[in-house]
Amino acid sequence: MNKLTLKTLIRSLTKQKLLTTIQIGGLVIGFSIVIFLLVKIKYEYSYDTFWKDSQSVYRLGLDQKYEDGRVYQSARNFEGSSELLHAEVPGIVAHCNLGRDVITVYNHDKVIQDVDWFWTDTTFFSVFERKIIYKETNQLFGDVHGISISESFAKKLFGNENPLNKEITLNEGWKFLVKSVFEDIPENSHIKVDVLGSYRSLFYYMNNYNNATQTLVENPAWTYQKASPYNRWAWSSPTQYRPHCYIRLDPKTEMATVESAVIPAMKKVGLPPELEKSRINFIFQTVTSIHLHSNLSDELRSNGSTMQVNFLMIIALVVLVVCIVNFLNLSTISTIEERKSYSIRILHGSGKMSVFHSLLTKNLFLYGLALLISVPIALLIIRVQLPQHTIPGLIFLIMIAVVGLGAFISALIPYLSVFNTPIFLSLKGQAVALNQNWSSRKALVVLQFAISIVLIICTIGIFKQMNFVMKEKLGFSGEQTVFSYTPMTMTNSPEIPGKLLTFKNEVLALSGVSSFSVSSSVPGKDIRRIQDNVLPGNSAEPFASPFNEISVDDYFLKTYNIPLVAGANIGEQSNWTSDEVLLNQSASEAMGFKTPDEAIGSAFRIGQNTFKVKGVVENYHHVSLHYPVKPSIYLQNLQWDMSVGYYSFKLSSSDLPGTMNNIEKIWKRLYPKDEFIYFFSNKEFEAQYLSDLNFKNILTSSALLALAISCMGLLSLAIFTTKRRIKEIGIRKVNGAEVLEVMSMLNKDFVRWVAVAFIIATPVAWYAMDKWLESFAYRTSLSWWIFALAGLLALSIAILTVSWQSWKAATRNPVEALRYE
Repeated sequence: MNKLTLKTLIRSLTKQKLLTTIQIGGLVIGFSIVIFLLVKIKYEYSYDTFWKDSQSVYRLGLDQKYEDGRVYQSARNFEGSSELLHAEVPGIVAHCNLGRDVITVYNHDKVIQDVDWFWTDTTFFSVFERKIIYKETNQLFGDVHGISISESFAKKLFGNENPLNKEITLNEGWKFLVKSVFEDIPENSHIKVDVLGSYRSLFYYMNNYNNATQTLVENPAWTYQKASPYNRWAWSSPTQYRPHCYIRLDPKTEMATVESAVIPAMKKVGLPPELEKSRINFIFQTVTSIHLHSNLSDELRSNGSTMQVNFLMIIALVVLVVCIVNFLNLSTISTIEERKSYSIRILHGSGKMSVFHSLLTKNLFLYGLALLISVPIALLIIRVQLPQHTIPGLIFLIMIAVVGLGAFISALIPYLSVFNTPIFLSLKGQAVALNQNWSSRKALVVLQFAISIVLIICTIGIFKQMNFVMKEKLGFSGEQTVFSYTPMTMTNSPEIPGKLLTFKNEVLALSGVSSFSVSSSVPGKDIRRIQDNVLPGNSAEPFASPFNEISVDDYFLKTYNIPLVAGANIGEQSNWTSDEVLLNQSASEAMGFKTPDEAIGSAFRIGQNTFKVKGVVENYHHVSLHYPVKPSIYLQNLQWDMSVGYYSFKLSSSDLPGTMNNIEKIWKRLYPKDEFIYFFSNKEFEAQYLSDLNFKNILTSSALLALAISCMGLLSLAIFTTKRRIKEIGIRKVNGAEVLEVMSMLNKDFVRWVAVAFIIATPVAWYAMDKWLESFAYRTSLSWWIFALAGLLALSIAILTVSWQSWKAATRNPVEALRYE
């Protein structure tokens, strides 16, 4: 940049302070949003890409089709699946299974609940390679008493001490020694692991731990005999105990080779009778595709959404377009206002390319300055919203390219628009230059507002849907209801029924507790038990539909205010076991009953047990409205998933802290080794919509900021338009025009532009919202008032933005405008 160009740039910027501020402000807002959105998009696509040869690591989902046409697809699979393929396909170099357990870890005075504890094969680190921070030997799991823990979990338990051979206790008293520590698995993974224990250890403790005395009876002669993948026992686990299965391929092996080997391999397996007539296939998913592309039952974590990521891409693009179009409009205005000085330079010998170079330099400076300001702002947003705290180099390169391209376009279009008339005409005044290509400026303003209106409509639509899912009749009430896990130290203890009855009676005696229940699941938590072999009466053919199975007691309906539609509630049983069951309406229909009353008294079988339907409850949403209500059976027993259930408390007192303190005292007396940790039912249910709420917040912020950018540009256009028509306004006022008439004249063009933008935006926004709502099984309607409100909001903001400038022009003394005529 030479001295003359620098002086011209400084003079231009200082002469047009307001215009320059609006130009930079619009770019800073837009760039900050775009950088944040690009980082978030890249983060969503980065899931599980950090594994070595990540494209060679596959999860084996289950695709099971029954003889009657039923299809069941799950992220879990039979434990024999991965080992079978490893044995049959030469290109598979390693396999492992992962089974998550419900675990509380005790370490002296520390109690950590709901630890991400997985039982796995000792080949885990051959499939998922991680750096080992501490180890004693190459046997990372040691003997049957050894475990491997993550680096962060080691620090949580032991601080900065060497964790090797430190003891931890879990649940009912199983004790393990830390034999290795592995580098944390990053947050952007579909699996989160705190502790890994071997299946060998699991079965050793299951076979040799005395639950009555809570002691381990050491058995040196015990050997771990894993079922052969060709044996029926490797294919017999019920749904809730099936693991997530993984294989690692040699990078040179084609997936088509593996897929073609499945059917021949399955023919060698001795399947149990209930599976012999079904077709079993595998769903091969690279681990990098799971987060955004998998929506199977029994996922390890809540996955992302390709649709939401696509929406984020569109939002980033439209915000970028809005801020660049805004800058382009303002750059054109700036060029028009300075055209006379540029023309004089040309008459004095400067070439037109020199003028273009000056425009390009100015725009590059403004774009570059805006990018420098927006980077720390974007970093601040990223650190609040995302686990990562940096901006990847690729995104910097993208933004530098945007700066270069945007500056070039913002210099070229005004240059071609303004300098396409003879120079001598511009020396007569600005009117001639302004009228050239003014329609294109209108089109850009319409585009800005169309984008803003689309974002506003989508924001209102998402608000309406989220309000719908939060306030829609769920079929149960979680008001003043809290729940906790059942006491972990009592897991599998023979004392469970007796202590539970004492706890129940003492809690119900409290004045602040109106109901207490124990169950295997609570609203907002997954139902892990799926029964796909429920047989009617004496029939040998099962019902076509699989059924959720939930263990409850006689207080479950009262605690969650779930109404009966037919029959009666199950009765109280002193041993917590009964052959009486409840169905929901969906289960009643799945069993072929036309009305709930017809189901009362009917019998069905699960395995060797026969159950009698005592009542039918109204359908309620056990999980989020993303999913339809599924047929469910409610049995009375203490058979909880992974031997861990839930205690639920319906509170009736206004003194919640006092009531919870009283409950905790009873808990501490009966379960002294367990910490009383509880959760509010409503908040836990709403947590299922966390991803949707985050998306809503991003869209709301983007819509408001895009509208702010549009209004900033609109204000500049209003100022410029008013300046162009200042003499016309003066003449009209001299001839008796009122202030409102002048304001109406000045505002009507802007109203037309917003109206055209609304017409363009409405179908686009409707399509976008309809696609987003498809992810909900239960959805609100796209009411007409959503579109009307968005249009009125945009119109009101536009009028308010320009009316201030119109009022100033309308109330100005006309003599000032006509003094030189």
